[in-house]
Amino acid sequence: MLPHVSALVLALATVPATLAMYAGTDVVELTPKNFKNEVMKSDSVWIVEFYAPWCGHCQRLTPEYKKAASALKGVVKVGAVNADEHRDLGGQYGIQGFPTIKIFGRNKNKPEDYQGGRDAKGLIDGGLAAARKMVNEQSGGKAGGGGGGGSKSNSEPGGGKDVIELTEGNWKKKVLNNEKGILVEFFAPWCGHCKSL
Repeated sequence: MLPHVSALVLALATVPATLAMYAGTDVVELTPKNFKNEVMKSDSVWIVEFYAPWCGHCQRLTPEYKKAASALKGVVKVGAVNADEHRDLGGQYGIQGFPTIKIFGRNKNKPEDYQGGRDAKGLIDGGLAAARKMVNEQSGGKAGGGGGGGSKSNSEPGGGKDVIELTEGNWKKKVLNNEKGILVEFFAPWCGHCKSL
């Protein structure tokens, strides 16, 4: 029976360390096979850690990175690349040390180096700041409250290209089952304030 136990221990010892670092968490394991579809073709902001499983700094970051991924779920995507195993992918982004964290915002071809704290709070703050920046860029730098008058086509229900008219029939599918955040405006067609949105 002892040889069977030895074989099992040997088999478990050869399981890639990548599975242990982020398996079963909100951190998406990124590889050359899924990086393009997950990150580059995404409309979401991504925080991506390039790591090596043997790196002590990476191992110390892991619990904080997991906490940040859980907190940012549905707002900012959080991923990790084993850049020791996938050196070509790390090389595309000039990775020379571990861990290196990059933020892929609106322009996925020009990710920014993350310079914030290496704890959950710093990562969360960095992710939220990147999401805010992307919203500002997408709105032409006009994000925030105020009493501006929108165009007539966007003030009508379903008038804008990113506006969906919600009904009792599609509420569950479009809002409750939506993994992304969604902003819902409840309005009255006769209301002057609603018309100016």
